[in-house]
Amino acid sequence: MRLLLVRHGQSMGNSNGVIQGHLDFELSELGWRQARATAGRLSDERVDRVVSSPLRRATDTAGLIAASLGLEVETDAALLEYNIGIIAGLTGAEVRNRHPEIVEAYRRGERPVLPGEEGRDVFLKRVVGALDLFRDSGQTVLAVAHGGVIGAFCYTALGLDYRLPGMFEVANCSITEITVDRSGRLVLQRHNDTCHLGELTTVMDSG
Repeated sequence: MRLLLVRHGQSMGNSNGVIQGHLDFELSELGWRQARATAGRLSDERVDRVVSSPLRRATDTAGLIAASLGLEVETDAALLEYNIGIIAGLTGAEVRNRHPEIVEAYRRGERPVLPGEEGRDVFLKRVVGALDLFRDSGQTVLAVAHGGVIGAFCYTALGLDYRLPGMFEVANCSITEITVDRSGRLVLQRHNDTCHLGELTTVMDSG
């Protein structure tokens, strides 16, 4: 298996500082430019499948990449971003104003339970399930997903505790690659590769 993970281009939610989760935002103009640059970077790759989260910011990014490869886009709900619950649709300032108890918990180094959220264990289980299916296929898969999803793939590949937050920065339209070695172990070959983006690089991760 060779798994190429691409985070979607900057969305309108990203550009406005909105915490997105499962909310469906289209790409910003910068996001379209990032996606085109990524499609150009990946156009010579040998890829068997292009799979995308069903959210528009991902499928639009995947569509450009798939077209450059002569492939169609498949969608898989297992690649959806983490459902963040009550704070979806809010900016950081709005979270601080409306839910100061959440902000205070994070300041104490705690990860509070948010009303309506998916649950970290549930999220990790679905992401690991997707990774297992990709691994079993033995194919080269290009998956377009979200920062939280790609981070979870990285934690899993390296056998790290997912409860330790913030270890993997994932820029818009960055490329992360996971392979399997001869012993069957997952190998993180590269992470957050933005060489093709240059001045187009944006890092803010709100889904």
